[in-house]
Parts: sequence; structure tokens; C-alpha cells
Amino acid sequence: MTKLSNLLFLLLSICGILLFPGCTSGNNSHNTTSHLPDSSMSKLSADKTKVVNEQGEEVILRAIGLGGWLLQEGYMLNPKGSKIGTQWQMKKALYDQGLSMEEVEAFYQEWRDKFITKKDIDNIASLGFNAIRIPMHYELFLTSTQRSMRNKAIIDTTQLNNYINGLSKWLDEGSLFAHPGELEGIQILDKLLGWCEANGMYVILDLHAAPGGQGTDANIADILVKNDLWNRKDEQGRHIYQEVTVELWKMLSGKYIDDNRIAWYDLINEPNNVPSNGPIHALFDRLITTIREMEDSHLIMVEGNGWGNNYDLMEPSTFAHPENLIYNAHRYWIPAEEDTILDPNPNQINRIVNLTAFRDRHQVPVWVGETGENNNAWLKQNIEKMEEANIGWCHWTYKRFDKNENAALRRIQPPYLTEGISVMQKVLKNIQFSNTIPNTKTIQTVAPTP
Repeated sequence: MTKLSNLLFLLLSICGILLFPGCTSGNNSHNTTSHLPDSSMSKLSADKTKVVNEQGEEVILRAIGLGGWLLQEGYMLNPKGSKIGTQWQMKKALYDQGLSMEEVEAFYQEWRDKFITKKDIDNIASLGFNAIRIPMHYELFLTSTQRSMRNKAIIDTTQLNNYINGLSKWLDEGSLFAHPGELEGIQILDKLLGWCEANGMYVILDLHAAPGGQGTDANIADILVKNDLWNRKDEQGRHIYQEVTVELWKMLSGKYIDDNRIAWYDLINEPNNVPSNGPIHALFDRLITTIREMEDSHLIMVEGNGWGNNYDLMEPSTFAHPENLIYNAHRYWIPAEEDTILDPNPNQINRIVNLTAFRDRHQVPVWVGETGENNNAWLKQNIEKMEEANIGWCHWTYKRFDKNENAALRRIQPPYLTEGISVMQKVLKNIQFSNTIPNTKTIQTVAPTP
């Protein structure tokens, strides 16, 4: 009887394929696939103050941030200091030394191919970390032709308006992020998700360099003009970079809506020096609503002003969709004794006492999205406080250049890329996992199971 039933099921399945060969679900304007990843990982969600899996068990993520991979920051490139503070300034220096746009793009392609590989992810997992926060540069979700327009503006600042007009044109004609599978950013994410899944690790998607730049700190977001995300308008009067940001997250949500390997979406990293929180709230509310209207139930991380720490006007109740949110704090160089002293502003939450109070008052999960860049004594007491408060955290960063041990897990030996085109090939060799050096003392201090 069982064999007959199986045969009947097979025949019906074949008929279904013949009758409905093009049947798919989740059809949308971004041409995403309905194929679900073959993953045993459990989807995470918010349960009052906790992040839980599908079985209702609390999950505390201890993560590593992959700074420097998809977005270079000047201080990571040369610890001795340099006039080069942003990725675009690094590109400009290479152009000025005689390299063509094609040659610079080829170098950055090789950088991305070698800076993080499966060996790096396996190493991170072996130290006991259970998540990766991946800092993304929005330009990697542009086509190579679209990205070249931004590069032209780097070479010649008078070309910036052409790039802005290009963004408006691509947005209106529907060619922006139209074919996700062809975009390098998606190809990198898919590769990373596979490496992390093999190690049972979650991934946090972090829009680290938002279109236009989310503040005045040019270093962290490869900013061409400060605060352009909030200020720049196109010829139609639209805040063009905000429109691009919404369209980008719409594409990412459509692509990963059913991917349980993604813990949550970190919508915009570290808004900073924005004159008021009103514009930040408005954009976050729009992004959250857009994602929820796509029936995407992933956790969404909110980041406030002041490098992701101030939440005036951004409490959960202020959003149209307050469900399944998680709040962020970034903790650097806070004097140990201050963690027990309440900040007068209850919405300024980088101190532990304020962070836990905000969590309990609003019944919302919190997570320290970045911490590190300090001496080991500070790192040790910091991790102990977060663990005692049952707060997950992400160490910044995994690897960066330095001759001596630093607060990263691994260091890349000199020469430094800021020295110019003569050292480029040596740099590409030194960034590879086998040629980097473990920062043993930092690992002993930070790793969950060193």
C-alpha cells in the first residue's frame, strides 16, 4: 500500500510540474528567488526583553565585526596615522599615483576576495563566537557601471551632481538593485552565509556605509559630503539618498525574507552629529514599515544618534511597527566607574545601567553592536558586565593593520596600503588568513572559549 501511495504521489507531482512549470511564490520587482536555504538554523525573534529561537529558548549572540573587509577605515589601514581617513581617499591616492579606474577596481576586487575567506570564519567559530556582523558598503550593491559614476566623482568632485542625477534616473527607471544575483554585494553575502551556516553561526546585516553618509564622521561611512543622507535632494526635490536606502533594504528583504541564518537587519550604522533625531526616526520608521509590509518578520535593529546610542524620540512606541525590534548601543572607552552612574538622559544608553534600564522599561531586547578598541583590562571588565546583564555583544574588530598586538583578534603586518602603489601586492599577500598574526592576549581576553 505504501509503495502504491508513493507512486501515486510521484505521478501527481510530475503532472503538477508539467501543468505549472513556472509556478513560484514571493514574486516582486527585484526578481528575487523563492528558494529557501537548506538550513537547520532557527529564526530569531523578540520575546519582551529577550531574543529567542523558534523553540522559545533565549539566544545570546557573541559576535565579531568584520571591519575593513567591504569598507576600509583609515585608522585600520595605518595605525601610525595618515592623511587618508576614508576609502574614497585611499582610492583617490591610488588614482593620483597613476592607476586607472579599472586597475583600482581590480585591486579592490582582489582585496575583497582575500581579506575574509572561509578560513577566517572557521577560525572565528573555533574561538566560540556564534555570530558575524558584516559591515556593508552600499556601493557594492550597485552595478559596476553605476559604481563607476561614483568613482568619477571621487576623481573629480565636479562630477558629483552627475552621480546624483544617475541615482535618480536609475531609481525612476527601476534599474537600481533590479537583479540581486548579479550584484557583488549579494554574491559576497551568500558566500558568507554559507560559511557561517557550516559553523552554526548567525549573520547580522549591517549597512555600515549608508548612501550619502549617515553623519559627519566620514571615516566610518566613506562619506563624500557630510550628512548627505539627511540633506541631499535631487532635481525632483527628493532626499535621494534616503530613497536609495529604502530601495536597498526592500531588495535585501525580498532576497532574504525566509533566510533564518540572518539574525537581524542593522538598518543604518551609527547615525552621528545629526542636528536632531526627527529625521533619523522618520527614515527608520519608513524602513521598518517597508520591511514589514513585505511580510518580513526578521528582527530589526534600531540605531540612534550619537554613534548609535541616543534614542530621544525613537522609543519603540514611536514606531508604526514596534514589534520585533532590538535596540543597539556602542561601547568604547567608557570609564569603568561610570557604568553604575545613571546618565541624566534615560534615552542615552551606552552605559550599562542605562542600557539595562531602557531594556526593562520598554520591554525590548538590547545588544551591544560594537565594543572593543581598548586595552585588555578594560575589555575584560566590559565583557564581564555585559555577560552579567545577559546582554549579547559584538567585538570590533576581527583584523587590522599593526606591527604590534592590538585590540583586534588578528593583525596584518606592514607595509601599510597608505604607503602607495609600490606596496599593493605585498598588502594583498599579508591580508590573507595564513599570513596574519593572532593577537594572543586579546583573544584570551575576548573569545568566549579561547
